[in-house]
Amino acid sequence: MSLNWDDLRVFLAVAREGNLSSAARFLKVSQPTVGRRLRALEESLSARLFDRLPDGFVPTPAGMELLPLAEAMARTAEAVDRRQAAFADSVKGTVRISVVEVIAQFLTDHLAELRARRPEIEIELAVSHGDANLSRREADLLLRECLPDSPGLVARKLGCLAYAVYGARHLVESEPAASGESRYRLCDWVAYDDDHAGFPGQDWLVACLDGRAPAVRVNNGMVLHDAVVKGAGLGVLPCFAGDGEPSLQRLTPPIPGVVNTQHMIVHRDLRRQPGVRVVMDELAELFKREAPRLAGKPTLRAITA
Repeated sequence: MSLNWDDLRVFLAVAREGNLSSAARFLKVSQPTVGRRLRALEESLSARLFDRLPDGFVPTPAGMELLPLAEAMARTAEAVDRRQAAFADSVKGTVRISVVEVIAQFLTDHLAELRARRPEIEIELAVSHGDANLSRREADLLLRECLPDSPGLVARKLGCLAYAVYGARHLVESEPAASGESRYRLCDWVAYDDDHAGFPGQDWLVACLDGRAPAVRVNNGMVLHDAVVKGAGLGVLPCFAGDGEPSLQRLTPPIPGVVNTQHMIVHRDLRRQPGVRVVMDELAELFKREAPRLAGKPTLRAITA
């Protein structure tokens, strides 16, 4: 008997997701296709692999016996997929980078120069707060503050982002309190919502506001940036973004202790793939070159109140 790997992939997706519709979304195929392939696998094995219960699909004893074998095959297939690109000698292809929106904002400032130096490499930026699964090639590189705890991943420190308080120039000019310590009692603020309270600067701001709620609360760094630019309130922004926006005025030095340390994370099977290696080196050089800007070194526009 010869098993079809696609049928085993379907079995594994149903076991992981718990139902046909979720498995179909994960596999990017139709639900009838998932059901048909699952039936074909059960027929080829002459065994029922799932109990169809009202709240989902639960593996039978036969399904539980097959599950670790299918998982081992999946790990092998994923390893082959990761390593096949490393077999190539040429530096070309697409490199996918998973980032949060603040780092995407920094990288887009430099995409043109990167492409000019490396036109043979195409870049995909995937903006997400969730961690892409590097083992399954959901991304080639992951730029995050937190270090990985998954086996097979390698991390390299890129640099640190400093944060400060910023306000739109027209708002600061019309609101005298914005330039003094009374800003925390009298001015409107833009900040993250409660679900994103762990983002850099939010604990510090909550303490400064002493129980006051920010007037505008968001769940996205770019929305926060744009709201501050438009004058919806003062906000804590990364210095590279605030100092680079002519319509904003920095109101404090970099805030002590509010730092976003960025790491570049890659699967060990991919770190020697030529295209990935080149992009890794480019990113490391970029963060090194831009370190003063990221650290919020004094500028002509900065006010050290």
